[in-house]
Amino acid sequence: INSLFYNIRTNKVEDWTGRGLTDLIENRLIVTPVDPHETFHDDPLRVLRAIRFCVRLDFTLHGDIVAAAMSRRVHHSLHVKVSRERVGKELEGMLTGKHARPGRALNMIAELHLAGSVFAFPGSFPGDMGQVFGPVTGQILGVEYHGCCGKDGPEAVALAATHRARGWDESSALLALLPKIMESHVDEREMVLGQDSNPASPSVMNSRLLHVCAFILPFHNLTFPDAKGRECSVTTHMIKEALKWSLKDVQAVTKILQHADEMAEILSEIRSQSQEEGGAVQLSPPCRLRSGLLLRSLKEHWVTCLLTASALEMRSSQRRVEENSKSDVSPASAIDELPSRHFYRAIVSELDLDECWKVRPHLNGKEIIKELGLPKGPLVGLYIEDQTRWMLLNPKGSRDECMAHLVERKRDREQEVVEEGEDDNAVLDGQNAQNVGVANGDGKTSPANTDGSKHFSKKFRSDEQAEMTTN
Repeated sequence: INSLFYNIRTNKVEDWTGRGLTDLIENRLIVTPVDPHETFHDDPLRVLRAIRFCVRLDFTLHGDIVAAAMSRRVHHSLHVKVSRERVGKELEGMLTGKHARPGRALNMIAELHLAGSVFAFPGSFPGDMGQVFGPVTGQILGVEYHGCCGKDGPEAVALAATHRARGWDESSALLALLPKIMESHVDEREMVLGQDSNPASPSVMNSRLLHVCAFILPFHNLTFPDAKGRECSVTTHMIKEALKWSLKDVQAVTKILQHADEMAEILSEIRSQSQEEGGAVQLSPPCRLRSGLLLRSLKEHWVTCLLTASALEMRSSQRRVEENSKSDVSPASAIDELPSRHFYRAIVSELDLDECWKVRPHLNGKEIIKELGLPKGPLVGLYIEDQTRWMLLNPKGSRDECMAHLVERKRDREQEVVEEGEDDNAVLDGQNAQNVGVANGDGKTSPANTDGSKHFSKKFRSDEQAEMTTN
């Protein structure tokens, strides 16, 4: 760094620039020995490496490096000259390891306007155009976004760029909330463990995934079509193709962001209840089912999703307060109150839902088929889902009670089929009576068939025979 060399023959550090040691020891400054524009253009990955050193060593970037890092030429070079695997690996070095500070690293990426080059949009880097078969559409901060496909005019391109820039600004705002959210979560976790006489090890957050999910959260409602016309998530594409991270990471980020809105909605409801009741909130049984199903989908990532959703809910609450100028509530109060603490305590302690996805079912698929006399097929899945819901609502229920519930559900489904069949027959009879008339048994037709014509089926056959005779 800063062009310092170590001579193995003389055992001395050689400072060819004459200022490397001063920058390193006294100024704690990261500087390039030549023009940073040329340095970064030759190997654009160096700009990310400069951020990594700056964050890990607690240094400062020289002003010339900052100016070069913000130039469009460097952004373009990073887009087209560096493999996505190298970009993903360099980002990984910022987020994990000794002295890693993922929040500061991602914030610097946003401040230097490098976010769009690191977390590149679909079709914006070499080799990716073949996977994108339409524009990116959706919403960013509630505003409709329409990505460009190379055929749009300069105004549309500029508007799309403006929307993306607002999204990355929101990313920085979400990152700013994470320290308080994480600190509050750690306090709540220790408090819950301290109150439990037989403490188990509850699920933990993944700091690396938490920061990444919060950072790309403003874009989680954007999609684009693939070659088969399927809607693909932009944020999933960022992790999978723009960073080339592992399949495990892709699946985790996708799952967390898929459920962030639902989790944030639960937190918003808890905030409202807490404000009305002025104290701790006891989640009701319906919320237990809803929360349990959510945890079963998220599995070990539920805490990471909870904290991601907490940042989303807090930002939404802040904006509502800011938009309502007549409100007596200050924007700071949206940060002071953390519904995520209530939710975490309820899940781990009061409702005991942590690791509910590991609970073995009372009956497996084969047993359900045998006990209920079902054919093999998708119908069995409905009863497995019924069992899951019943076990969440009845955590102490027995196998026999669960079986009785499934028998009742089968009876209800069979009755629904019978009723639907009767309704369909009644509709068909009504249509026949209205359109073609119904035979009344005395050789005449009902009033709906006043022209004396035959029943529709008989009339069709006689007309057909007449036509054949004529021909």
